Amino acid sequence: MADKDNPLQMRLVYSLPGIQLARVRRDEVYKTVGDLALAYDVYYPPDFVEGEQRPCVVFIHGEGPAEILKNAKDWGQYVSWGQLAAASGLIGVTFNHRSSEWFTNLPEVASDVDDLMSHVRQNAAGLGIDPERIGVWVCSGGTPIGLRMVLKEGAGRVRCCGVYYGRTNLEMMRAKIKPEATDELLREFSPELILRTMDGKDVPPLFIARAGKDGLPLVNETLDRFAALAIEKNVTLEFMNHPDGEHGFDFLNDDERSREIIGRTLGFLSSHLLPGD
Repeated sequence: MADKDNPLQMRLVYSLPGIQLARVRRDEVYKTVGDLALAYDVYYPPDFVEGEQRPCVVFIHGEGPAEILKNAKDWGQYVSWGQLAAASGLIGVTFNHRSSEWFTNLPEVASDVDDLMSHVRQNAAGLGIDPERIGVWVCSGGTPIGLRMVLKEGAGRVRCCGVYYGRTNLEMMRAKIKPEATDELLREFSPELILRTMDGKDVPPLFIARAGKDGLPLVNETLDRFAALAIEKNVTLEFMNHPDGEHGFDFLNDDERSREIIGRTLGFLSSHLLPGD
């Protein structure tokens, strides 16, 4: 794990045997916007055989300035997640999407996420991915976009979804968001409000991880409300709280609770994606 002075290089605080043996297909372009090529990486298990199709987890990164997000898939956090997926027998897909400029350009970023998902499904055979067994992991400021997509696609299209320290109701966070983000847009990208309109059986199984010491308490307020609503809707849900965890505990807090949550996340994804579920 790297020094906290270089957080973008910090790897996850959890590892598995053979994690460095993942085979990686790097810098595949799924979309070009003007002069910007948006790329993804694919992490394969060491025993992957050409011609087979494996279940896949798509990792959706969080929010930040455009100059930082342009290389998000190369951050230590996402390289680690891709490798962990591969070490668990799954294919991991990490990718870059544009910045929402603090939730003011949400539709543009949503189109990136939708286009990546479409690209993966349309090219599944060539990528060695089983298009019927795709899961999603999303965190932080990527949650309004990623979890919205998961709910919109529903259980028939996405097998399961993991959410780490996510913002699930932007309407509640209006005071922390730039005024040019319209109220209508914030409602549209508030997963809690989408879930309110759904039947629980149409929601894929969810895994929610909460950072007890998140620097922005509103994040946990939205996450707690979303989890309570999911229970009310009788959604298949696993919920884990890290009492001492910071926002980004999976790479910031090198302790047993972080490792327990990451390990259980991998178990959750595997149980819903690998054959026999």
